[in-house]
Amino acid sequence: MKYYLNQLSKFACLIVLMFFCLQAAIAQDIDTTFHKKDGEEITAKDPAYFKRIVRSVSDQNKKYYVVEEYYINSNTIKLKGTSKDAGFPFRFQGQKSQFSFQGQKSQFYENGALKSLENFSEKSELIDSAHYWYPNGKPELTVFYPSSVNKSGDRIAEDPIYVAYFDSLENKTLANGNGLIRLREGGDDDFEEGRMVNNLRDGEWKGLADNETFVEMYNKGKLLKGSKIKENGELINYDAKTYFAQPEYPGGIYKLMTFIAKNYDYPKEALKNGVNGVVEIDFVVDRDGHLEDIKVKRDLGFNTGEAGIRVVKMLKKWKPGMLRGEPVRVGYTLPIRLNLVR
Repeated sequence: MKYYLNQLSKFACLIVLMFFCLQAAIAQDIDTTFHKKDGEEITAKDPAYFKRIVRSVSDQNKKYYVVEEYYINSNTIKLKGTSKDAGFPFRFQGQKSQFSFQGQKSQFYENGALKSLENFSEKSELIDSAHYWYPNGKPELTVFYPSSVNKSGDRIAEDPIYVAYFDSLENKTLANGNGLIRLREGGDDDFEEGRMVNNLRDGEWKGLADNETFVEMYNKGKLLKGSKIKENGELINYDAKTYFAQPEYPGGIYKLMTFIAKNYDYPKEALKNGVNGVVEIDFVVDRDGHLEDIKVKRDLGFNTGEAGIRVVKMLKKWKPGMLRGEPVRVGYTLPIRLNLVR
């Protein structure tokens, strides 16, 4: 699953916010949500498995977000990291949010043991060393994510190097990108396993994702074909083109933003009061490409949020998102920047 989540980050359309973690910064809670074990957000606290707290932090006109998660039963830390935004625009299969992490992100098991330690670049790409452990504290996986700096000074992430993998019996089955490996992604029960040759997937890979089993064939890291069996027994075949695709507005992101800019009706009261900033509208692109559950996520007042809902309702039908061969519901957060020039 990390594969397609990393792909999502390359299509981010939110405003890029620089991140600095200084003690003198001023923090404010902006969101506390409760979730099931698989990450799905719920409204009631009682059946929740963990809670997520997002804090907005401002320092010298710079803004970023501290994300923390806590297990409900033990009230121990589950995740801690820093994000450049309060939630990623695309959210697959009922997830509330995927964050654009920067700097170090750590995750923990419910017994308090460290689960993973990762580092992210300014563009929210994995860089440097990443370490993963079993619940008993034994090492599981070490990956190195090389990066380089281009002429513009931007850090560019390169293909990962799988340094070492140990199975649950402490047998080292992969070294220096060659051997058998099992990757645990998404939910606790989700996994992908197969052989790597020179840090690339090769041959048959099997796995489980969202209670659906799948088998995929690779050649030097390229997906040739795949098939999955759904919970109801339905068989779905796919290839590299239908493995993953984000939902797309007709004509792409440029057409989307151009339409919003031309059709957003700046409320008179907002004009009168000189309102500037970003309005955020949440909606879901369903399996047919229609928009559902349209609501205001971030409002600037003076009917700016309502105007955002009206313009979103005017949008054309989208091309739906795809995941392993079939259309899926995808949540989306649309930022609308209001710049009032006097």
